[in-house]
Amino acid sequence: MVTDKKIEMSTDKITKSSEKKTTSLGRLCKERMIDEVLSLFKESPNFFVTSYMGSTVSDLEGLRRNLRGAKSSYLVVKNAVLNVVLDKLKLKDVKPMVEGGVGISFSGEDIISTSKLLVGFAKGNDKFKIRGAFIDGKLVSADKIKELAMLPARDVLLAMVVGGIKSPITGFVNVLSGVIRKFVYAIDAIKVSKEKGAPAQSAPETAGT
Repeated sequence: MVTDKKIEMSTDKITKSSEKKTTSLGRLCKERMIDEVLSLFKESPNFFVTSYMGSTVSDLEGLRRNLRGAKSSYLVVKNAVLNVVLDKLKLKDVKPMVEGGVGISFSGEDIISTSKLLVGFAKGNDKFKIRGAFIDGKLVSADKIKELAMLPARDVLLAMVVGGIKSPITGFVNVLSGVIRKFVYAIDAIKVSKEKGAPAQSAPETAGT
């Protein structure tokens, strides 16, 4: 005869087994998510940290479309997962930016275009905030990202070099600092190199020679 006590014990075992399976599945999903996010950071080491809370799904989808045009991306990620990834990458200085709803924009090679898109989106969406970035191995503040967004597009700077424009590109550097200067200096170095490599004009003949 099956007693109520035996039924209760059997039910308890089933419940504990189910909870154990659910916990294992949850842990497995989290580990897989961590691995996927970790691989994204390794593939795109330059990234921007934003707060997306208050932005609509359609607005964020529009931002993603625009970023894809700049070969960049935007990912909403759970803080717990993001913190684990940052620990694995030894990027603990980035962790203070991880608060509330966080979205990461992984930048392609054209960091200026990514900055312009994010800053422009933030201007049109008051609740969307840029908290900072990690570019070329260094932290970049939100204010410096705004300065970066003020630069001409990367293609325009390259066109300045190719076109041999005489006005110094380094004039932009007055409003920049740190890692953001590197790109401008690199462009100007190409410009100077082109000028030095140009064939010298023949000196005019002197009277009486």
